[in-house]
Amino acid sequence: MGTRGVIARQTGEHSFKGRYHHWDSYPTGLGATLYDLARTQFAGDVPRMLKVLLDEHPAGWSTINGADFSQPPGFEEDGFKTKGPHCYCHGGRHEDGFEHTEETASGSGCEYAYVFTDGGRMLVLSSYCEDGNKMIGFFGSGDENATWKIIGDVDLTSDTPPDWEKME
Repeated sequence: MGTRGVIARQTGEHSFKGRYHHWDSYPTGLGATLYDLARTQFAGDVPRMLKVLLDEHPAGWSTINGADFSQPPGFEEDGFKTKGPHCYCHGGRHEDGFEHTEETASGSGCEYAYVFTDGGRMLVLSSYCEDGNKMIGFFGSGDENATWKIIGDVDLTSDTPPDWEKME
């Protein structure tokens, strides 16, 4: 079962816009992947990374975890044949773009959001139900009334990786 998430840009103090990510979007999965990508593959150039992840792939991602970014992105319906990142707009799928925001993401089943700020930080957010419990989403459905809470504030220039397990 996938843990859904959003890779996003911060658009205001409490707002974001981004793209869907299907598999393993919890902090030890997608959070760690994004931290590593920002520091290695994109050599600290977060705007370039977001251009690739958000602007060039508007339909979002099946997964970028464990992907070889030197390989072309794409999606194969009969399995993970490509070693590159698996998007929903290249290869075997050609879906339309859909932008997730802080208002729509939890209702779509997204449990985590990775929001990049202009200041070189990645805010890790988790969705919570009105009763205070962690929202657990399913494909295409979640709690549209859930709110987002910051569970991590990651300095992308730090040589010390965050404690991803603690965030979960």
